[in-house]
Amino acid sequence: MRSTLSIMALSITVLLSFVLPAAAQDRAKTCQGPLPKGWEGQVYAVDGNTLTGVGLKSAIRLWGIRTPRLRGADDVETVPGMVTRAALEDLLAAGEHRVSCKVAAWDDQCRLVAQCTISAEMPRGTPAAAHDIALRLLEDGFAYGFELGSSLSWDSEASARYAHIEALARQARKGLWTLWLGEAEQTTLPTK
Repeated sequence: MRSTLSIMALSITVLLSFVLPAAAQDRAKTCQGPLPKGWEGQVYAVDGNTLTGVGLKSAIRLWGIRTPRLRGADDVETVPGMVTRAALEDLLAAGEHRVSCKVAAWDDQCRLVAQCTISAEMPRGTPAAAHDIALRLLEDGFAYGFELGSSLSWDSEASARYAHIEALARQARKGLWTLWLGEAEQTTLPTK
């Protein structure tokens, strides 16, 4: 009986090793299409590192960062997720929700992975300038670097810059860093 179960388990494992990669490739062909070089338009925050663009079919994931999930395993919104989404939405509002994005790739959820900027007065009263949205989230402590081993063809220093800015925010315990380092309770709201 045990040998029959072992053979069945092995057969299923072998079958899945062929079926799952093929299914992933089929999904990539159907949902992604040609990769655009860029996109400009009006966006809104879905969560702390994902944007939805007006008239854009795919969502945009900000290149080089990760943020807390908006919803936990129980599908209930988390305080860190809400705080990060609010921080992103505040950045977008400063630029009137208009962004310019350079697209790097598709991710496994068929989102565009892009480096996006807003033009805004930051701080207020200064001349409007382009601001890298992900870099601002890192700087304020609401994101951490992610997949920085891949570089951008148009910005070869982005990975090093993001890692450096993250380190400064972590050392200063900005944003969510006290929570991530275990120095605060999850219900404690961070300040900039």
